[in-house]
This record gives sequence, structure tokens and C-alpha cells, in this order.
Amino acid sequence: MSLLSVIALSVVILLSYGAPAQAADVVTTVKDENGWRLQVNGQDFYAKGVVWSYSPRGQNYSYNLWGEPDDHIRDVLDYDMGLLKAANVNSIRSFAMIPPKWVTYIYKEHGIMFVVNPLMGRYGYNIGGKWVPFTDYSDPLTRATLKADMLEIVNRYKDTPGVLMFAFGNESNYGLSWSSFEIENLPEGEQNTAKARYLYSLFNEVIKDGKAIAPHVPFTIVNGDVQYIDLIAELMPDLDILGSNVYRGPSFTTLWKEVDEKLDLPVMFFEFGSDAFNAREFREDQVSQARLLKDQWQEMYNKAWGNGEEGNSIGGYVFEWRDEWWKYLQEENLDTQDNNASWSNQAYLFDWAEGKNNMNEEWFGIAALGTPNSDGVYTARPRMAYDVLKDIWGMDPYLNKKAAFNQAINDMNMDYLELKGEVRQLKSEVEEGKAKLGFKSGRVQAEFVMRGSEVSTDEEGEDGITFEDGQMVFLDFEFQPTQDLEGQFTLNVLGNVANKQPLEFVYGDRGLPFVGFDVVELDIGTDEPIELIRRTDLSSGERVEIYDFEATYKGADFDLTAFYHTPRFHWGYEGDFFGLVREATDTYGSDIWNAKAPEGIEIQGKNKFKNLRLLFGPEVYWGANPKFVVKYDFKLGKFDWTFIHSEDVARSGEGASATQATERQSRQTTLFAERTFSNGWKLELGGIMSATEKADDVYTRIGDNGDVLLDKIDFQDTLGFKAKLTLPLWGNETYVSAHHAGLVADGGAHHKVFGVFDPSVLPYSGLGNKREYEAGMIMQFGNFMVFPRLMYRDNLVDANPFILPVPGGGGAVSPGISPRDRDNDPFAVLDNREARSAELFVTYDPTGATQFYAWDNEWREDAEFAIDFGGGYTEFPTATDANLFFLSELETNSSFGRGLPAEDVWTVQSRMVFNPKPGHKLITKIVRGFNQSTGEPEGGTRDYWTFDWKAVIGGRHTFRGYYKKDAWGPYDFNRQFNTTYPEQVKLDYSILLGGNAGGFVSAVGEAEATRVGIRALYRSGDENSDLDPVLEGGHIFMTVLYFTYQF
Repeated sequence: MSLLSVIALSVVILLSYGAPAQAADVVTTVKDENGWRLQVNGQDFYAKGVVWSYSPRGQNYSYNLWGEPDDHIRDVLDYDMGLLKAANVNSIRSFAMIPPKWVTYIYKEHGIMFVVNPLMGRYGYNIGGKWVPFTDYSDPLTRATLKADMLEIVNRYKDTPGVLMFAFGNESNYGLSWSSFEIENLPEGEQNTAKARYLYSLFNEVIKDGKAIAPHVPFTIVNGDVQYIDLIAELMPDLDILGSNVYRGPSFTTLWKEVDEKLDLPVMFFEFGSDAFNAREFREDQVSQARLLKDQWQEMYNKAWGNGEEGNSIGGYVFEWRDEWWKYLQEENLDTQDNNASWSNQAYLFDWAEGKNNMNEEWFGIAALGTPNSDGVYTARPRMAYDVLKDIWGMDPYLNKKAAFNQAINDMNMDYLELKGEVRQLKSEVEEGKAKLGFKSGRVQAEFVMRGSEVSTDEEGEDGITFEDGQMVFLDFEFQPTQDLEGQFTLNVLGNVANKQPLEFVYGDRGLPFVGFDVVELDIGTDEPIELIRRTDLSSGERVEIYDFEATYKGADFDLTAFYHTPRFHWGYEGDFFGLVREATDTYGSDIWNAKAPEGIEIQGKNKFKNLRLLFGPEVYWGANPKFVVKYDFKLGKFDWTFIHSEDVARSGEGASATQATERQSRQTTLFAERTFSNGWKLELGGIMSATEKADDVYTRIGDNGDVLLDKIDFQDTLGFKAKLTLPLWGNETYVSAHHAGLVADGGAHHKVFGVFDPSVLPYSGLGNKREYEAGMIMQFGNFMVFPRLMYRDNLVDANPFILPVPGGGGAVSPGISPRDRDNDPFAVLDNREARSAELFVTYDPTGATQFYAWDNEWREDAEFAIDFGGGYTEFPTATDANLFFLSELETNSSFGRGLPAEDVWTVQSRMVFNPKPGHKLITKIVRGFNQSTGEPEGGTRDYWTFDWKAVIGGRHTFRGYYKKDAWGPYDFNRQFNTTYPEQVKLDYSILLGGNAGGFVSAVGEAEATRVGIRALYRSGDENSDLDPVLEGGHIFMTVLYFTYQF
């Protein structure tokens, strides 16, 4: 090869490395006497697309496709984009920010462009390190944060091939008026104009600066219809296109003319269309959806360039590609397509009825959400609308004359396309077995258990090791006999049951054999036969049981839900200031003891009864007595009020868990008032009257001079008062509260600031007999949150000591006194004991949208690194009365006889989350503590530490375990009886076998997935482990090989 050839080749190679593989596209809007056109690289481009998303069944808004392995992402995109390309789609809009590399992949492989659509605070935003759910566009820090972040997104996508334009927000103008995120009726009139000015001025600032970064593409917004169009004209001179979401039915009416006259801009629809469910006839309605979309696109084509009309239509994106099954309740019924109509729109006459909702959020897809294929991709079943739009999108409104495309659209064989859609639907329904009562899904669980102990292996060698196997099946059914009644239930069927106690108590233990005794008569030839007691090993007959059940009837004036062992939420955010209705979502915890709570019926009023709610049943939350609860909300003056009355109708006959004591039958009545002021202050006031049936009950106490006194409960002892003030102190959310409760003014569960997974270790109690004061301040420093809290609590009457009777002079006897308990006395000092407590937690979380203390953070946290560290110190200056436990053999409560002594306790803990790359996650939690038991004082205060961890690799491999040193066992009764173990170890590995590569949103979803795994447990014993006599100072161990198949 000549020297010249080598030099030339080198230059070519260097240039090829130095140049991008494909330059970004140049997109412009062009206007002439015939109207507006969108052009890509100089070629006319009429946008024909859909709002695209991918949400598998069982997932919700938190599902992140881009966190899955690349192969799975590619399978999903190839499947979906293949169908869309076949329908002549040329671009898509998505609420999810598709990463640049996948935008380019979609464009290069399928020829489909992408609208970059940052929501710009529409549904809340992380401002100054704090998640703000309702964005205030007038706040300087909010404006600066949003602007900087939006421009960073523009910079990230500016050179990405396949980007069609940038669009900001999503009906942000409606966010100024709505009080919740659920779609409701459109706002009436032009409200909140002052707030809107801040919104649109910020939009223009972002667009103006964005154009300087990416001058080769248009910039627009996603407005709700044309609301505030005059403000847009005034405040947004840099806007290139009016982007809008429009739901006006089959026609867009006067929109074209209004935009032409006031803005003189092209129009792009980012949402429009129709649901495919007929609320009036209560059935899937492909025809009405398809006909409405046909009319809409025909009008859009007529309004395009060169047709003698306004000429400002440049395309749009039908809402939406496929159904999303999470849209109604968002975190419930994720594997069921709800038929609930959540808002009303009279423009959709095919199912509109006066006073009723007709828009079904989970049915807007031009394709239905199908089942997974062999690649684990959830399929799409195209509806009639898909075929109609495929034909329309095959026409070019710029090349075809107006008369030609109108003729072609009018001549479409709608009957044939209807038949085609219905055949697909029938085939899908047959494959899925849909019926008024139908099988939905199921799973099989099998396990093989090897267990033993140091004692058994020393004495018997290999024969001391026990081998067992277990199997169970869950079968899920759903039913909907009428449009007003729907529900589901699950059957559980046991095969063999492996005994894993005492290391594990699990659901299915009801099938373990147990010992029974009976009396037999033995005739030995004497006058009277001999009676002998015979021991028999028995097997439970409960091999098949209903695991859970829920049914909902939707009436004109109320909704009625019957529930049995299905999760129910507390009413703390709905006016239940004293926590009378407790959270009942720990189905795993209740399953351990085969408890069936919650169980009952809830009635929620509607229309004129919308403020009324009734709850009743044998156990409406775990541990509840049979009761009914009535709640009524009303507004009086400038306060929102809530009245609640709770009445026990009987006493429960057994404890919620193995040893949790039952409670006496009682009643409570509360009144709550709440007001939020314009300066950010919030005042909450509440009163309670509790346990009035205890009036005149007698109790003992120690007088000031040490004498034993008899006293009785007065009416004032049943009353309590609570106040909480929340205010922005020095820019930080601050609260102070005071709670005075009479001796028997018991409430319910305390609602922590961050809910169930709040890390607080303050000694909260719902019992009465206290004066309690609390304060806290949430301080934000960028991505750091510092949260100190203080609590001070005194008792009105102290706990009783244990004093034996003492003979006195003249034959008199000092009667002595013993600790009270809640069965034999009207009240007792327990977890409501005197306390002086302080704590501090520091949290680092750079992605505030995935809140660190949210219940599903384990699955949703997307920060590369997030951590909290903190702890608390509490001084208990006085002792307690005696706690109770439930003695199942006698079916009654029993007392520990003594209270816990005065003590100073403390806890330090930290939780860390690592996300090094998609599909990989590590979560750790370390706890170091010095704490008391919850019942038995024997053994003293325990000094312990624990380490828990979970690692996910590649989305399929899960490792988890713990190491506990001198800690209580994993069950409540372990701490209740102060039973600790020198060492506890758990190691667990499993591999996911299904198509869902780790995209879970809850512990239930993860546990029920198809997988195979192995688990090993080890526990050693000492003198503090007397609940496990098998230990005898040695150790026990167990290995479990398990398999779960979901079908």
C-alpha cells in the first residue's frame, strides 16, 4: 500500500471517530399563506402518534422500565414500536423520560421520533431537598430549581437523534385549581389567574433559555385545553407551538379559530381521544371509541395546511397506546382492570348520563393490556381504533387533496374493522377465561426442610436431623355478576406441612399435627373397668380455607365493601386525630398466626351522604374487638370538622397474635377540627371521650404520704384533649403538640410524621393517664434532612409498686398493694409511662420523588446512594404496672405480675440504599440498642445489635439475610417474654424465573413471583433463651429449599 493511501485511510478513520454516528435532527415550524407545517430536516412532518407507556399488570406509576436489563428493554421496545410502526405512527409522547440512548434506538430501528416532555413540577417536585407535592410557581427557589433542572434536560437531549421537540408540563394550569392528583371535572371559569401568571412567565423563561441551548427544535407546553389563552399570548412570546390536551368529544369546536386569532401559532394535541368502556351499558365499547377518534382525526386533517381553513393543525398524540391498570386507585387492584368512572364529560354522549361519571381512566388505550409473551413482555390487544387509525395515518394530509382524504375516511369499512376488533376481544377473553365468576391466577409453593439442633445431633448423630416437605396452593378468583357488584377471593389448599418451629412460624402451620387426649375404658374382668388417658397425634382438618375475600357494591348513594383478610388503611388523614381506626396492612404478620383480620363491612356515602362513613365487623383491624365505627365530616366556620364514634359490641375471644392480650369492651367518641392558614400555619384540635362504662370503677393508688388509697373513676377521667400546631419556623416545617388524657381516655394508634416506616423511636402510646408534649422541626439542607424531635410525658396517677400486707397495731393490717393490669383495674401505666425523650435523624436522599420513608421505598428508591442515620435516648424515671399476655391454653389473659423498672434506654440506627446501576441494589440496616422488654421484667434491659441486608443483582438474583447479637427473636412474643439469643443468622438466596426482572412494587409481589431459592437459619441459646428448651445452651439450625410458581 502506498504512503498516500495509508495517509488517506488514517484521515478517514480519525474523522469517523471524531464525528457523531448521527447528527440531531433539525425540526422547524413553517408558515405561509396556506397555513402552518412542521418540518423535519426540511421535509413536511404531520405528527401521527400516541401517548406511549409500558406498565405491566401488577405495577403502577412507580414501575421503571429503564431500570430493567437492556435485553428486556429492547424486547419491550421492539414489540411495542413494531406494532406502532405498522400502524403508521411516526412519533410518540411519553410521561416517562425515555433515556437518550433508547430515544435514538427507537428512532434508528423503527423510525419513530420522541417528544421530550418534562412535567416541570406538575405533580410535585424536590425543592431544596424536600419533596413539595403542590408546586408553587411564585416561590423564587422553586422557579430557580425548575428552570435549572429543565435546562439541564434540554442540554442532555439536545444532540439526541430522534428528538422532535421539547414540551413542558402536563395540564399544569389545572394544577393551580385541583386539590388532588386524581382527574376530576375541569375547573369552572378562569380561576387562579394570579397564580397562572407565575406559571406561564416561568414557562417562557425556560423556553427562551432552552432555545439558546437547542435552537434546532421547537419548544412548547402541554396546556389543559386553551384555558388562560390570553395570558399565554401576553406572557409567552417565545412559544413555537400551542401544545394542548383536549377532551371536547368528537369535535374540537372553536379551538382552531381561537388559537389562530389570539396566538397565530400551530396547534399540537398532546392528549385527546376516548375511553373504550361504556359506563352506561357497563361493557367494553370499541366502536364508540373508534368512531370518535375517526371524527377527531378527520377534523384535524381538514384543519391542516393547504385545505382552505385555519391551517394550524400539525398533528397529535392519542391518549393512549395501551390501557394502564393502575390509574383508578393507583396503589390498589393493580392486577385488575377497574371499571370505575372517575369523572364526567358530557361531550362523550355515547355513555353520558345526567349526574353520573362516564370517563374510565383505565380504558383509554387503543390497545388493551394483555398477558406476557415468551419474552416476558406484556402484549397489546389492538382494538378497533387501532385499525381505524392505521388507515387514517396511512394518508398524508399534505399530499392528499382535501376531497380525497375526506372521501377515503368516509368510505372506510367500519363494519369490517368492528368485526376485526371484536374477534380479537373474544379470542383474548377466551384465553384469559373471563366470566362472571372466573379464575384469575394462582401459585404453587413447595419446600423441603432439613432441621436439627446441637443436642439432637450430639445424641443421635445423623438421625437427629429431621427432613420434611411442604406444599400449598393459592387459587385467585374474581367475579362481577352485575355492573354494580364485583369482587375477588383466594382459596388456600394445604398439602404436607413442614414443621419449621421454633425458627419460623409461618402461614400454613394450621396444618401441623397436634396432640390430643381422650379417655378409654379397659375391661379387665372386674366390676368396674379401668379408665385410661390415651394420647393421640391428630391432624388439622383445615386443609382448605378461604384466604381472603373482598366484594364491593356501588350504589347510587353509597358504596359498600365487604372485606376479609385484605389490607385496610387507617383514617389518620381523614380526621381520625386519635387513631381509633388502625392500619391493617400487615397481612404477613397476621398470616403467621393464621389471623383473619381485618374483617368487616365498610359503607361510604355518596352524593348527599358523601360525608358519612360506617365501618363494622368482628375484627376491623388486627386485635380489634367486634365493633362499629361511624364517621361524619362537616364544615363549620373556617374549620373542617370530623366526628367519630367507636363502639365495641363484644370482647374478642382470642389474642391477635400468639400471646397478645385481649382488650376489655369499650367505646370512644372524638371530635376533630382542622384549619390551614394562608401563611402556612396549620392548627389541629381534638377532643375525646373514652371508656365511659368505667365510670365509678374503683382503683388503688399510693397517696402522697405513702398510704394505700382507694379511688374511683370520675367522668372527667374519660376526657382528653389534643392540640397540634404546624408552622414554617425559619423556613423549616415545625410542629408542637400537647395532649392531656384522663385516666381512661384511651385513644388508638399514633400517626407518625412519615407513616408506618417513620424511623422515630419516641415512646408513643395511645393510652390515657398522661400529660404529653412533643415538638419537632424538619430542617432541609439541599439533599439532607435533619429532623430532631422531643417528647415530655407525665402520668396523672403513677404505677403501683408491689407492697406486701403489713400487720399494724391493734390488729389492724396495712392492705398492701400490687401493680395494676388492664383486666382487673380500670387503667394501668404501661407504654404511657413517664418519659423524657429526644431523638435526631439525618437523612440524605437526592431523589425526593422516591421518599426515603415511603412504604415501598425498598423497591422505588432510585438514588445511587441514600442513607439515614440517627437515634434516640429516653429516660423512664418511674416503673410501670404489669403487662398482660394471652394464655391460649386457658383462652384468657394472664398477668406478668410485675412491672418494668425505671430505666434509661437508647437506640442508634442507620439504613442505606445503594443503586450502582440498573437492576442492581443493596439495602442495609444496622441497629444498636439498649432497651426493655414489652412484658416480662425478668432478665433486665437488653444490650444488642442487629444487621439486616438485601442485595439484588441483575434484577433476578436476590440475596438477603441478617445477623443479630444478643437480640430478641423475630416475633413479638420473643420481646414480650424478654427472650434473647446470643446469635441469630439468616442467609437467603433466590433466583427469579419469570419474565418480570425485579420490577416489583411491594413485598407481596416479590414474594409471590416465580422463583427458586434456598434459606438457612441458625440460632444459639443461653440462659436468656428459656422459651426454646430444645436449645439447652446449644444451637438449632434449619435449611429450606423452596420453589414458587405463579400461574
